[in-house]
Amino acid sequence: MEKLLEQFGKDLKAHLEITFAASVEHDPIKKLNETEQTVFEFIDNYLLETSLIAKDVERSTQQILDEFPKSKIKNID
Repeated sequence: MEKLLEQFGKDLKAHLEITFAASVEHDPIKKLNETEQTVFEFIDNYLLETSLIAKDVERSTQQILDEFPKSKIKNID
């Protein structure tokens, strides 16, 4: 299970990075908002394809979603 959770974290981070980079928005805040709106669908699809359940990924998802905007805002400054 630990490997699955680790892979989930990597995949979610990659999804966020790709979605953020692909956004046509010029305003970084709007790009972040647009990117974060895709997370629930990504997680739903991921859970359907693995043996993980929502409770398994809740903590890592929250940590990643807390860190991602900070990393993007840091890069904007």
